[in-house]
Amino acid sequence: MPKGVHTGCMDNDTSAGKDLWKKKRGDLSDKRNSLFKKYSRNPHDLELALEIKKIDDEIAECTDKMRRENLSERKTKSLPVAAAKN
Repeated sequence: MPKGVHTGCMDNDTSAGKDLWKKKRGDLSDKRNSLFKKYSRNPHDLELALEIKKIDDEIAECTDKMRRENLSERKTKSLPVAAAKN
């Protein structure tokens, strides 16, 4: 098979990627929630606050990657339909 040729399993890769980011985001959210419970008992713990902030940034990154994959998937699916209209 020549380099750069894609097969029909491309949609599965995109779906698997979304699922991976979704799982990672869920795991990070669980960790963040557990740390936030500790932080709410001791709101002056700056190290804990910084750790929560880092996790929040990672969650935002996962969310952004999921959003980009969704947009990419929509564009890929809509291309054949748009070509058929012409």
